[in-house]
Amino acid sequence: MTFIRRGLLKQNTTSYSAITIVADDNEDVVHTVDITIEPITSDEPIPSQNDMSLTLKSESKRFVFNDLSFSDDAAGSSYKMTSVMKNINNEPVGEPLIETVIVEPSGDMSVRSVTITQRKANPDFFKLKTVIVNDHANKVASVEVIFSDFSGPEPIPTEITLTDPTVNGGKKVFKDNTLTFDDPNAAIYEEYTVIVDLKDAAGLSLNSSPHLIVIEPKPEDEV
Repeated sequence: MTFIRRGLLKQNTTSYSAITIVADDNEDVVHTVDITIEPITSDEPIPSQNDMSLTLKSESKRFVFNDLSFSDDAAGSSYKMTSVMKNINNEPVGEPLIETVIVEPSGDMSVRSVTITQRKANPDFFKLKTVIVNDHANKVASVEVIFSDFSGPEPIPTEITLTDPTVNGGKKVFKDNTLTFDDPNAAIYEEYTVIVDLKDAAGLSLNSSPHLIVIEPKPEDEV
């Protein structure tokens, strides 16, 4: 089942990027993603355009529009972002995603993605993966993931601390394979809101942000 994992608005050196990440498009049905962005309040900077079509930029199903601008510095501002997947005939695919997105400032470390995937080797457990980018100063030592809102099966535990990341320049990948739910199979495709708190070596919070996650079924090949 193809779905939209999340949308992003990111500040670049001279412009802004709108990004939508699509998941489980195994048959390459999604050709473009049409998005609409609207300021949450009248005080937010006005975007140069409210409607745009995002094109595929990577095999990881990141659809991107790089020529967005705002009437003022929009870093940290909030916008309502609606993403609609389209096929090659410009017909809607799957369900649209409506979310509140905060514009990420240029060069600041941030959470690129948070995913939870059922493990193929042991379907009672799930892999929690968090990807941090732009941590070139090597500030993030651990990541705390807190389940804050859900209607599906209860996660066990509801708070997880991730350590010992895989590091590649400013990118850090944190993983945990011990997460489960009180009914693992019933958790598949359920939505969970988590708070991701980035912490330094002393355990002090550097940045925290909410993320909506859809629990993914076990993959064909597990890495």
